[in-house]
Amino acid sequence: MAVTTKPRQAKKSDGLALTQRIFDGLCHEITTGKLRPGELLSRRRIAQRYGVSYTPVIEAMVRLENVGLVETENAQMARVRRLTIETIHENSALREAYETQAVRLLCERALPEEFEELARRAQEVDAHRQARDASGKDEDPQGVLLHWQFHRRIAELSRCPALVRELERIQLLRQLQAIWLYMPNVIGPARMHSELVEVIATRDPQAADAAMREHVRYGLKKELMGYERNAGSRFGNDRK
Repeated sequence: MAVTTKPRQAKKSDGLALTQRIFDGLCHEITTGKLRPGELLSRRRIAQRYGVSYTPVIEAMVRLENVGLVETENAQMARVRRLTIETIHENSALREAYETQAVRLLCERALPEEFEELARRAQEVDAHRQARDASGKDEDPQGVLLHWQFHRRIAELSRCPALVRELERIQLLRQLQAIWLYMPNVIGPARMHSELVEVIATRDPQAADAAMREHVRYGLKKELMGYERNAGSRFGNDRK
């Protein structure tokens, strides 16, 4: 008697895996500068490139739009998020709100050895920044990673997972901004991050809040300088 087998039905997990692969691939290309701000993204071409149907592409695009990396143009096209004065200010305002709340909670909840860990991480970030500033490099993916790991650890030590999730979300747009807005000739204080940790370690929530607010606004100032240096022309704003 012949044995017949039913064709394998696609599982929901298969679609989720495809969506994740497309999301991860496009996210990497956007946050590393391979795709420029304002660059058009064809859903049809992306589907052909990955050898998939439209469904996982659409789902990946929705996720990318939710984290702020793409903008929908029409039913067939999207584009990489254009960098504008408004988006830079908005992202900085969200970061300031999350990070100041994180240090306030950290002052109440962190253990002594965790302040020591933060101090070590801060020293590493500062040392890397000094070496980068001396070299005059335009790109510094390692420095971006170290800086993000430092700030993410502050959020983790706040013992508030929601803050970590929100910072992870806006960090993707910050990575995009870091590539195009970096100012190689602007050298900040040598111990910027170490001094920030020294204030946080006093466990004074108001002082920690003020220090983090100043820290975030210094970063905003540099990003706005990077934007003005190029008059927005590299960020997709010359396209209608």
